[in-house]
Amino acid sequence: MWSAIRAMVRKDLTLSRRSPVFVVITVLVPLVFVSLYALLVTVSTTSPVAVAQEGGGPHSERLLQILRTMHNTDGELFEIRTTDPGDARAMFAAGEVGAVLTIPADFDDRVSAGVPVEVPLRVYNINADGTKNFELRAEGAVREFARDTGGGVPVTAVRENSHFREDMGTSAYLGTALLVFAVLYASMVNTGTLVAREWEDRTAKPLVLSPVGNAPLLGGKWLSAGVQTLAGTVLVLAGLAWLLDFPALSLGAASWLGLFVLFAYGSALGTLLGVTLRRSLPLVPLCVVLAIVHFFLSGYESYLRGFAHGGAVEWLWASTHWWPTAGLTQDLRLDATGLGDGGTDWAALGGTAGIAALLTLLAVVRMRRQLRFTQGQ
Repeated sequence: MWSAIRAMVRKDLTLSRRSPVFVVITVLVPLVFVSLYALLVTVSTTSPVAVAQEGGGPHSERLLQILRTMHNTDGELFEIRTTDPGDARAMFAAGEVGAVLTIPADFDDRVSAGVPVEVPLRVYNINADGTKNFELRAEGAVREFARDTGGGVPVTAVRENSHFREDMGTSAYLGTALLVFAVLYASMVNTGTLVAREWEDRTAKPLVLSPVGNAPLLGGKWLSAGVQTLAGTVLVLAGLAWLLDFPALSLGAASWLGLFVLFAYGSALGTLLGVTLRRSLPLVPLCVVLAIVHFFLSGYESYLRGFAHGGAVEWLWASTHWWPTAGLTQDLRLDATGLGDGGTDWAALGGTAGIAALLTLLAVVRMRRQLRFTQGQ
């Protein structure tokens, strides 16, 4: 049996080397996702603004300093392009910045006299989420200024009780979801296309009807897909580390175990699709759809939560709590960021492995039951 598996692996890797289109797809699609979301994270973190600083006193300078230094885990909140009032309004009118904040000429006099002062904010509100960011960040700067000076801006204290000891960066949160997407997508496409090729090349009949059973077929396909998926995962991790500053080297043994179980889950899905469709071309878009669904349900839970106010979205958000791949993704996040307690979600690991076993059994049953071969198959 092992000699048959080795022969299957050698044949599949040789075919993949000679016709690498599907291998390239399994790497290219996740890297495109990584590049796209790296751009989105950068744009959503730091907002380019202009400040029209009409006053030049110490209070005005203090507010400007607060605006310059505001930041979160992912980076600075504002990129101040100019503080000249004329240039600031011209840049806003030309669409070069999304907002212009004005520090009035009488700002220092009013603060010194204890008189409340208004800080006007003009925004280009083409996007509601971007507008919200400008407003909340400007309000945060004013509140911090009021705390520093004891000035005339009323502030309501808010006591925060965080679940984690520190905020998780968007790059780490999103990077983990992209890693899960890459492993799942690559394992599905690699395994599924290798299985489907046996029908396309008219070599499936002796493999399915082999007296040694289906173990050589499945074992060979999974090993070949594993080699290709591992290579793709390494490239994606390098892309995540470069573009999103993802802590790839922080992944421990538990994370790699989770990625292996996720590979088995994806390979089982790919095997079932391969023996069902028996064609590579329609298999790839189905794998894209399945991987994206898992990406949102398992990796984007916090984003779905904001829209879970009834209807289909609430049901989708609820599914992130019981589908086991969500637990795997969370374990990967906590391990990469060091925010976890070192524990492992064994229920998620076992549940994912159990589903993988069930899907593999369904694929074997389908192969053994549909023993109708046409044109030599």
